[in-house]
Amino acid sequence: MRTLYSSLILLVLLLSLASCRDNNQLDQKNAKPTLDKIFSNTTINKTQKKHFLDSAYASISTIQNNSLKNENLLEISYQYLKINDSLKFLRSNKESRKFSIKVEDSVGIAATYWDLAHFYHNYNKEDSAYYYYNSAQRIYENLGDELNSANLFLNMAIIQKNVKDYTGSEVLATNAIRLLKPLNEYGQLYRAYNNLGIVFNELEQYDKALKYFKTAFYYLKKSGDEESYPSLWNNIGVAYQRSARYKDALFYFEKAMNHNKNIKTTDPRLYAMILDNSAYVKLLSKDTTGIHKDFLEALEIRKQLNKKSGITINQLHLAEYFLEKKDSVTAINYALATKELSLKTQNIRDYLSSLKFLSNTVKDSALAYSQEYIKINDSLQKDERAIRNKFARIRFETDEYISETKRLNDRILQTSFISGGVILIIFLLYIISNQRGKNKLIKQKQTANQEIYNLVIDQQKRFEEGRDLEKQYISRELHDGVLGKLFGIRLNLDSLNEQDDSESKRERFKYIREIQKISDQIRLLSHRLNKTTLSKVNFETVLEELVKSQNAGRIKFHIDFNGSIHWNTMDNNIKINLYRVLQEAISNIHKHSKAAEVRIIFDNLSDQLIISIADDGIGFYPENTKNGIGLNNMYARLKKIKGKFSISSLNENRKGTILRLMVPLN
Repeated sequence: MRTLYSSLILLVLLLSLASCRDNNQLDQKNAKPTLDKIFSNTTINKTQKKHFLDSAYASISTIQNNSLKNENLLEISYQYLKINDSLKFLRSNKESRKFSIKVEDSVGIAATYWDLAHFYHNYNKEDSAYYYYNSAQRIYENLGDELNSANLFLNMAIIQKNVKDYTGSEVLATNAIRLLKPLNEYGQLYRAYNNLGIVFNELEQYDKALKYFKTAFYYLKKSGDEESYPSLWNNIGVAYQRSARYKDALFYFEKAMNHNKNIKTTDPRLYAMILDNSAYVKLLSKDTTGIHKDFLEALEIRKQLNKKSGITINQLHLAEYFLEKKDSVTAINYALATKELSLKTQNIRDYLSSLKFLSNTVKDSALAYSQEYIKINDSLQKDERAIRNKFARIRFETDEYISETKRLNDRILQTSFISGGVILIIFLLYIISNQRGKNKLIKQKQTANQEIYNLVIDQQKRFEEGRDLEKQYISRELHDGVLGKLFGIRLNLDSLNEQDDSESKRERFKYIREIQKISDQIRLLSHRLNKTTLSKVNFETVLEELVKSQNAGRIKFHIDFNGSIHWNTMDNNIKINLYRVLQEAISNIHKHSKAAEVRIIFDNLSDQLIISIADDGIGFYPENTKNGIGLNNMYARLKKIKGKFSISSLNENRKGTILRLMVPLN
């Protein structure tokens, strides 16, 4: 093995003397690298390649010729990238870049930027990839290398398309085409026009997309790359499908499928994509014959290839198929599987699609799925907008850097002529403003004294108003809270007064404890100005305890909370007033209703808190009843938190009362 490594290293060094690496796009090299020639030997496995690269990397320091040393270092860094050894790649790439800067090798610097951009692109760090592609492109542009400059424009255009910066992608793809046409680079022209077709397909400008796809096919034919025909025809089919021209879409999908009879074995990834797209077009055109089998075959191939993005879109198509077949259970299961896998793989596109499908299909959870869809979609749009802005800043800051020196020189010259005049003008203005300031000072003092006097009067008035409001508040608190509870305890103690068994003693002891709680409540009221609030306890538990404490008598109280109510974010003033209103309502039920059962329901509907208090008592005519202090206090408290309430009584069974409270939460 050592002999093999030594031979390979020697062969690399000898070949390096006879050839020079052209630092071009990773997937579009103009000259095949020396190490590529060696590693194309199928007898060398990945482990052997890594050992060889490590040995070659360790031998770099022995090379005396700087040009040869840099060439080999670039080559080794590139091969580390190809075998996905991230640590060694980043280390050798950095070393190569430093060496290229040291020997003033602009082409070498650009090559390291290019490889680094490709590395970040592989790990979906598109902002970093874009930055280094842009840095490399600027160098090639300054060197007059139009081919490499165009290829880098195209790489950046594809990244911008991937993050939905369609305008930026169109501009850079057009720049690439402008440079590539005179060079007759048909393969790259095909990629550029194909990218434009995808951009306008996403923008739903389908006629324009088809125009670019057909131009792409023209250059693809001129390049002689017939193996890429099915991929382009698939893109054309997708454009027809999205524009609802299903017959034309099916024609191109079948054309792509039939171009190569062995496509299933030669390119199973593309075969599964075309098969899935073809079946989906048939589903959209209501022709479901045989498409279930096609969907399943495509799904199985994608699972074997571990193409997770293909699996999720395939499962969504199956979900739509089963929904069309009225099998909603299977459809929902496929959509849920898509949701889980797309979330796991950070496939936001299909995650949103699954949420949208589920919100339209699962009626019981439609609101939850819709809310999650809106939340994720808004976040995604925000992130995409941020990265698009970042791309724009990268391009802008690079252009700005180029012209900054010239602008600074112009500014220095202008400043030299203007500074003297500006200083003179400022000095004259200072003298004038100083004199005017003295004249205004006396008038301002007089105005300030008058305003201070007015503020003192206004503050005194507000103090009096606040004291009156506080008296009203304490009055309501004593009536609604303390008196209401004392009345309830009194009723219960009356019922136990004539009994002397152990159970009655325990009940009386419990009510004595309630009196102690009322004492604590009075203390809480006295410390109100210290801003003690209900936010420090679980408000839902407070409400449950309030209702639970009423069940000792003859009336049975029940409380339910429907939906999600965010008590922790609710204003404490709302919670305090709701608590008092509920106390007053319970007290009124004890006094007047003669009910056996009461149900209290809390619900959150369209950012409104709805509270229904229903009893099965004797009822009354609200319009014929003069409001007492209790109802007036309830009205005053609800008005304070912008709430409303309604009372209905005597239903079709001529029995019971319903009090409905509505409080806005925004």
